[in-house]
Amino acid sequence: MSVKNKMIMDAANKVASLAKKITELPLGKPSFLPKERYTAKDFDLKNFRPIESIDGQIQGTQDSGLKTVKLAFLDGGNLALIDAPSFSVHFERVYANCFEGDKRVALKTPSKIEFFAVATSSGTVSDTVDNLDYKITFVPLNQEHRKYLPDEKDLVFDSYDESMRVGFERMEISRMGDIARSFAEWNCARFICEGLDSGDIFVRDGTLHAPYSNQARYADRAYDTARKRGVLFCGVSKTSQLYTTTGLPLVAAIGRLARENKIKAPGYYENVVDITDPAHKADLSFARFHARSDHTFRVEILKGQEEHKDAIMSALAENSRDISFPGYPYGLVDADKNARVSYDELEALRMLLFLQISKTGKFEVFKDFLSSGNAHDWLNRIV
Repeated sequence: MSVKNKMIMDAANKVASLAKKITELPLGKPSFLPKERYTAKDFDLKNFRPIESIDGQIQGTQDSGLKTVKLAFLDGGNLALIDAPSFSVHFERVYANCFEGDKRVALKTPSKIEFFAVATSSGTVSDTVDNLDYKITFVPLNQEHRKYLPDEKDLVFDSYDESMRVGFERMEISRMGDIARSFAEWNCARFICEGLDSGDIFVRDGTLHAPYSNQARYADRAYDTARKRGVLFCGVSKTSQLYTTTGLPLVAAIGRLARENKIKAPGYYENVVDITDPAHKADLSFARFHARSDHTFRVEILKGQEEHKDAIMSALAENSRDISFPGYPYGLVDADKNARVSYDELEALRMLLFLQISKTGKFEVFKDFLSSGNAHDWLNRIV
């Protein structure tokens, strides 16, 4: 063995030793912050529930009897075209699909909404005053799709907005792209629910938390529409940043608890936490949707619809049988693929945008804004 390979082997052994310590952490108790809005529950084996097959049928929520359930899925994607300290342009896409059993069916809304989200800054910054606001302007590719986008007056924020800043630092204007997409997703959810029927299920990629200023209003409109239509509303998250009181990832703790007690998938773990946050109207569970899957997903169901939890979990499990990702709803696989903004199309859009800016005669001035930003993008291009 060469000296270098010996050094790598010794270092790998030390890393493995550190990794082993992480796996040996005690379970602890689920931990949520802030504690005044989240009351965590102790682990209890009685909270595990099996997921039973419904054979594609579900009880309607408005006494409509058994029906073939439709599941509508929504996801969004965006990437920055231009990113300067006081000016940011993102290309954004919100995509939705609908399935009835294995069959894809049409929605009553457009399946794809594409738009530019332009973030600009305004205000006064001096030795004595720091009053800088960020605002979003939407530029849809199809003007008929503007009605599906949020009201721009709800996307004007203080750059020190407590719901968005990190620590005591002013939030970076580049974050406005993600925030704009998130608002658009919530607004589109309302329109999609309007086109669904009693007992149908709407699934958004992500949680039901609407944390940003003005955003809970858009979530509530979507929820109100779902309730009126008898539509079941939920969210499924690919990742979870939740932990237990010992620092163990909450998903890993639940997985270990199931494995050590020989609890088989498909199934879900409920009664994790009581949520009283007005911007997070959800009942939280963790589910494994397929017997051959190693993945456990965070599933949130609109508060007040918990009585339909078994039916929702069963419908999601039936949609999670595709060989492309067994155990994860195929509707979300498809939504992620079609909502994703690729770097190839981003470069073409960026060149087109720069060409149009150059025609204004202000491109040299505009380059000063770009050069004042982060140099990582230029380094990435060189590499």
